[in-house]
Amino acid sequence: MSSAVVLLLVVVAILGVGVAVGVARRKRNPFTNPQFVNQWEQRMRALEAALGWRFVAEDQGFQERVPQIGRMLEADRSRVRFQLVGAWRGVPVLAVEVLLRTDNTVTTEYRTYSVVVVPRPMPGPWVLISPREDSVWGIFEQFTATGDPAFDARYEVRRKNPAFAGALLGSGLPQALLTDPRAAGVAIAFDEHNLAAAVPAPLVQAPLAHLADLLLDIAGRVPWQALPRG
Repeated sequence: MSSAVVLLLVVVAILGVGVAVGVARRKRNPFTNPQFVNQWEQRMRALEAALGWRFVAEDQGFQERVPQIGRMLEADRSRVRFQLVGAWRGVPVLAVEVLLRTDNTVTTEYRTYSVVVVPRPMPGPWVLISPREDSVWGIFEQFTATGDPAFDARYEVRRKNPAFAGALLGSGLPQALLTDPRAAGVAIAFDEHNLAAAVPAPLVQAPLAHLADLLLDIAGRVPWQALPRG
């Protein structure tokens, strides 16, 4: 009799653990909640209508377009959750939502980033300008101080080619970013063939139009022909 009771308690405990795990997974994955899905779809459709962009399921090659920023966000195809394609001010644009896994010694956590990508007017070495308070961007490369105290207090710069980065930052870009409210909290990547702006937010909450405008304004002010190309 006692062994039967013990067995019953074990079965109940196992079932309880299974229910707890299931509830935890539902909490981590809001797309198991029909109400959340319906609200998300409505917001995505409103976003498409406002921007004139469209949601696509086919892979748009985000990691290949911006390999440096893709590597830092660990943005393989399994982490790129949603994609929008379209045009802004006559320029092709891609917007993606990336789920970044951030591990520590105790827990595994996830952070959501939205990234807007536009073509770079002229290819060349990569440079990443990231907010100093966002430690995600410091995983792989050490930053280089620019010598501008105000800029270095807010941003970190990582680069491949010192001459290119020096010329780029000497073009007045630091002052433009410091005085532009659209750049607050935004990481800006000059990847080899594209420009990208990333913020820690899901697509339906990110200021996508402001990010696209910011990138196109940067592309228009940089003296590309005068910059080193090596």
